[in-house]
Amino acid sequence: MRKAILEKAKADIPLYFNDFKEFWDESIVNINDNDLHEIYRATVVPKNYKIAFHNLGLTEYDLLIDEIFEDVNSSFFLSLIGLYRSAHMHLRSSIELTLQLIYFIHHPIEFNQWKNGEFVLKHDKIMEYINKHPNFESDISPLLTRITQNWKKFSKHIHGESPIFFQCELDSRKTNSFKIRDFNIWKTNYTKNIYSLNKLLLLFFKADLSRFPTKSFDLLTELLSEEDKVLIEH
Repeated sequence: MRKAILEKAKADIPLYFNDFKEFWDESIVNINDNDLHEIYRATVVPKNYKIAFHNLGLTEYDLLIDEIFEDVNSSFFLSLIGLYRSAHMHLRSSIELTLQLIYFIHHPIEFNQWKNGEFVLKHDKIMEYINKHPNFESDISPLLTRITQNWKKFSKHIHGESPIFFQCELDSRKTNSFKIRDFNIWKTNYTKNIYSLNKLLLLFFKADLSRFPTKSFDLLTELLSEEDKVLIEH
């Protein structure tokens, strides 16, 4: 039996690769330059926060920022091979890690406990904490509501709360070919998620934005609408 399974595995793996490669190529052909620019720009957001954090002397949080990048980047590349359910799972993780990042900046003891697997913070508690944080000069409750809505939406993909969140129910999976509708659903969720998390971090660091490196500041603020740019002005 073992021999038969290994023979089957070694025969099937190249077929899986070919399927993914074909889907990847089809995605690249069908994603226009405007979408590609918007999506890929979002992947460099965590990297630029890492640069900004280092400028502020906050080097101990690289682990969290690096993993946020892994989530955002993985979501993008999973979308290119049509694994949209898995891509959404990484978006939920990006929310959780960003919220923890904000919390741990002023909680070094809990941060060390968390690194040892000895501290867990529930979503509602961390949102309550952030909503009352003095770093935020304006009312951020609408923003936190949107982030929570996204978190709940992405959680449905993890828990499979309905077949509509199943990978096997996607048109792109049933046909094993790129479908613009499936891509656009993911892309909308992806960009809205990055927008909200970026806005939250910029508002949190509003008093320190003048210390952000110019290139990082420009890239991060470029994502904001004109209305939201006003919120981060002194």
